Amino acid sequence: MTATADLVLASHPIITAVPFFVPTFAVVAVVAVIVYRDRRRNPGEDDDQDP
Repeated sequence: MTATADLVLASHPIITAVPFFVPTFAVVAVVAVIVYRDRRRNPGEDDDQDP
């Protein structure tokens, strides 16, 4: 076997899919932080309650 035949860059489909999922997880994390901060800022105010 030659050196090029032994070189395996991605042996599993998950390894090739990681570059597509990392930005998605980053966007979800940013949205989750924004929602968390927004809920912590106004803990006593609820828009669903009727007076």
